Amino acid sequence: MSGIGESRTELINWLNGLLHLNYKKIEECGSGAAYCQIMDSIYGDIPMHRVKFDGTAEYEFQTNFKVLQGSFAKHHIEKTVYVEKLIRCRFQDNLEFLQWLKKYWVQNKDESFYDPEARRKHRPINSGHPTPGGTSINISKRSTSGSSIGFGSNGTASNSLGSRSSSYGLSRRVPSDQLVKLQDDLSQATLRITSLNKEIGTYKEAMNIMERERDFYFGKLRDIEILVQSTQDLIKEGIYNAGGGDLSKVLNKVQQILYATEDGFEVNQEDGQMLDQETAVQDDNQRSVRAFRRETAQDVPAHNLITDEETF
Repeated sequence: MSGIGESRTELINWLNGLLHLNYKKIEECGSGAAYCQIMDSIYGDIPMHRVKFDGTAEYEFQTNFKVLQGSFAKHHIEKTVYVEKLIRCRFQDNLEFLQWLKKYWVQNKDESFYDPEARRKHRPINSGHPTPGGTSINISKRSTSGSSIGFGSNGTASNSLGSRSSSYGLSRRVPSDQLVKLQDDLSQATLRITSLNKEIGTYKEAMNIMERERDFYFGKLRDIEILVQSTQDLIKEGIYNAGGGDLSKVLNKVQQILYATEDGFEVNQEDGQMLDQETAVQDDNQRSVRAFRRETAQDVPAHNLITDEETF
């Protein structure tokens, strides 16, 4: 029953000697850091980088007791720990828990050497009396109706520590190197967007030039088509002399060139009719154009409309 009934002085001396601390009062154990390292001295598996020996805020004490909870659950230690009372740094509550913990240490600690400062990585320790009520962090009012943590052999806890952590409104800081990387990515993305916008402007300008050239040459071809159609109409009416059919032959060849299509390409008749209605000279010329297309559609060769043997 070692540890039960020991005085505060004996417990403080044992704690300071074991962990190389400089605690003056039992109440200082309310931060939970010393409790975590006592368990580490037994099993050597406590994540000491998570234990806050210099903590002064109540949320930091909560973190330490969560580490202690993980150790109890891992080693199947059945002990009810009244966290709400301990983190208030009350003498009697921490005295009783430290007495129990020393008893457990005596029963389970082996003879192996333990270096507490090396395990803490020589981090500074807050040797003053913890005063969570005087910290600058606003802590919501707690309900004291028997709230506790039960550490059972199945590793589960019956407390609401996790649910209360959101009430502290702690902010998470983004690491500086991550922030610099994000800024670099943003700068590169901005430069890329600017470059793409310039390319889009160049393509638009080139497209406008190509559309103007298309309209220019299409107008010339349309003028030739109207001239050919009008001349053929005048020949049919007897106003022009065909000259032995040479002129009619020339006009027919020009029309074959104008109306020739590539393989696999078909002219939409509706589109052709709309184009005729918008750009034909008059209704008579439009009817002549459609009649000529029907008469010559089957005679139009697919390729090489003008051969070397043909002359005009």
